[in-house]
Amino acid sequence: LFRAVLGEARTHVGGTSARRSNVKLSAASINEYVMNSGDVFSYNDVVGQRTAARGYQAAPAYVKGETVDEIGGGICQVSTTLYNAVLNAELEVLERHNHTMIVTYVDPSKDAAIAEGLMDLRFANNTDYPIYISGYAYGGELTFTIYGHETRDPNRTVEYVSETTGTTTADGVALYATEQPVGYLSQTQGALQGLTAVLWKYVTENGETTKEQVNSSTYQATPVCYDVGVNTDNPTVAG
Repeated sequence: LFRAVLGEARTHVGGTSARRSNVKLSAASINEYVMNSGDVFSYNDVVGQRTAARGYQAAPAYVKGETVDEIGGGICQVSTTLYNAVLNAELEVLERHNHTMIVTYVDPSKDAAIAEGLMDLRFANNTDYPIYISGYAYGGELTFTIYGHETRDPNRTVEYVSETTGTTTADGVALYATEQPVGYLSQTQGALQGLTAVLWKYVTENGETTKEQVNSSTYQATPVCYDVGVNTDNPTVAG
């Protein structure tokens, strides 16, 4: 029933061991998921809450323009990799959001950010047959494969191309107060370029190529970020 590969995507998984663990756990929640024709997939519904009780750990994540440790950090790479497999399978994307800041594991506008209650990745099985989603993280790679019944012309090709349409930079330095002692200073994030991007879909069939815009994205620029210690018993310094 699920003999043909409709779409596949891979990304390299880096970062802390906690981040890699979160990615593996989230992918496992989606692995072996079956969708009948017309079904709608919601990442937040399928994966569920990202809590310590369910095995998720604190790992770096984007929060309000800063990289901070958050329970479930890193799992946007799972939604992103799945999104790219969905694009290659040409399923119908119903909801997709870009990150606030650029990510490094895919080209601009190929990402799909998620946040409980705020952002989701949703898509529909717009084929006439059931599909099966395989997802796993192994050996530093995250892979999603969508299987089903292939009805597309074997000579038809599809390519997705990211185009950067503009760039911005952030001046200065961002300082964030922490409970560390006065005198503590630690860089938490390098400067990130902001940009706007468009994702194009090129379909070549019968010797003719058509071009269609898939989405557009805006990523904010951020300056170098430091954590600064403010904890002191000296009232003169505190003032």
